[in-house]
Amino acid sequence: MKVLFVYNKKAGKKFEPSVVNQITELIPQSIDFLFVDIREFDAYDTSSFDSIVAIGGDGTINTVASRCTKQQKTLGIIPKGSGDGLARFLGIPRNLNQALEIFLNGKTIAIDTASVSNTFFINVAGAGFEAKVAHKFGAGGVRGLKGYAKTILDLFTKEKEKEVTLTIEGVETTLPFFSISIANGAQWGNDFEIASAADIQDGLLDIAIMRKPKWYQIALLVSYLRTKKQKNNKLFTYYKASKLSIKRSGKKWHIDGEPVILKNKKDVVLNPKSLNVMIAK
Repeated sequence: MKVLFVYNKKAGKKFEPSVVNQITELIPQSIDFLFVDIREFDAYDTSSFDSIVAIGGDGTINTVASRCTKQQKTLGIIPKGSGDGLARFLGIPRNLNQALEIFLNGKTIAIDTASVSNTFFINVAGAGFEAKVAHKFGAGGVRGLKGYAKTILDLFTKEKEKEVTLTIEGVETTLPFFSISIANGAQWGNDFEIASAADIQDGLLDIAIMRKPKWYQIALLVSYLRTKKQKNNKLFTYYKASKLSIKRSGKKWHIDGEPVILKNKKDVVLNPKSLNVMIAK
């Protein structure tokens, strides 16, 4: 087996150079492997590899998973990001030894992927408040949970509720929104879950439309996002679909936590069981 490990020095609070050395010491001699910095990955020829392992957060996984999907490679994950939403959802621990053990001796499953305006995503894409947070967070600042919390508080007062229009199976619906999440996996990261009903193998996306909470609702909202029991209520409206169109969401989006600009109407399409990934047995 030939494996390429793709590492991101900017993942999480601080990249640990020892990660490369640890993997080199732990991996069996029977495996042919190489490492590449993600900044060199776009131009890197991966055609001869059987598997590609992402060492980083959801953004790194997105980049590697996109290549794996196109070239029918198996994806491995060693989570080293700020939120690690997909890894947590798939049950892949942040401990390097345990994550590597899953890649080497786990099982392969086929999972869904998706795209919004032809932009690949694997976990969660979104607009509104959560996208504004991703754009400000991506511009620099404190990494990790504290960094997210500070960014959220800074933006919460300024961001206003607007209206968004969804078209699902030919039915057009306009409703107020503060934030919209298109969830393939269940959580944003740091064990904050947006769509507990999400199943990454069911051929459907979970669409979560959130209204702006009042200040007195914030503590309950935080608790709600930890409950793993998300459902329709005063703040959230949920839909399921394999494809949909979105208008008036704004041009600022995030794709697996990374800020992007997407103009005009957004067409969202799910690609069922299009990616093989290693998880625990």
